[in-house]
Amino acid sequence: MLNVLANLREEATKAQRSKIIASQLNCVRLTGEMTTNEKPLVELFIKAAPTDKREKGPCLIDQQWFMAMYCLVEQGLIDLRLTPMSLEMAPPNYLRLNVARHLPVAWIESGFVQGKDYSGVIISSTEHLEQLMEKLGSPNLNPYVNPDDALRAEEVFEDLYRNLMNYIRYDNLRPLMTTLTALDNYLAQRAQPYLLDEYPVYVDCQLMPKLQHLRVAARAYKNFDIPEHLTYLWAYIDRMYHTKAFICSCPSDRDILAHYNEKDKLPHSTRISLLGSECLSDVPETILHKQPMTNGE
Repeated sequence: MLNVLANLREEATKAQRSKIIASQLNCVRLTGEMTTNEKPLVELFIKAAPTDKREKGPCLIDQQWFMAMYCLVEQGLIDLRLTPMSLEMAPPNYLRLNVARHLPVAWIESGFVQGKDYSGVIISSTEHLEQLMEKLGSPNLNPYVNPDDALRAEEVFEDLYRNLMNYIRYDNLRPLMTTLTALDNYLAQRAQPYLLDEYPVYVDCQLMPKLQHLRVAARAYKNFDIPEHLTYLWAYIDRMYHTKAFICSCPSDRDILAHYNEKDKLPHSTRISLLGSECLSDVPETILHKQPMTNGE
């Protein structure tokens, strides 16, 4: 979907291009005016938080996209503007994309990829996002990652979210524990601090948002947290809690719980209105004292 949106570039002001974005943490800063030799400027639209329309919301796919694009920023491959939004009050740039109320979605405001002008290209699916990473020379956020290894890693946690919901709704813990144990065993065999590398790759962007939802939701609904004996999984989670791509993209506990409460009413003991904007990031003291420096050790 190349084309159509050249006029949008002229409407984006220098002030917009230089403002600090990606939440109050000032996680991503855009550069100034682009030239034809510079990297693409991408605007990412995600659903706004239910409690603060200026903040990022709790959608798993939104966070996955934000994490992936943040990693591309860190690699120096793109500049990024994050735009949390409500479909009822959609910004003009989003409306001009004509994507039928779809989120997340992104477009390239200006810039070149592989020597071609990609201004106006729309990224409206996970497949499009993966294609962009490939064209930028960073498939899976690391060109050295074996695609088969990435697929095997995905298969380890492919049932994680479904098993979480089965636990919340039907009190069936066994499938969830099976998946968590499989993850711990997988991480125990790896020699890297993340799933496949020394740095987060695309599969990490898929896993960690699910683990965060699991911790926040299972604690609220079932007073459950990941068992401490899964030490390799805890070591991984602790590293992600110190990884900027996750820190900057993580929604608040309050917004995650508001999301789940829409379909599965929270216990009366959990009052969303009393929660602040904090994000759960604690790790058991026993894990901090005995966790391995890297997985596989």
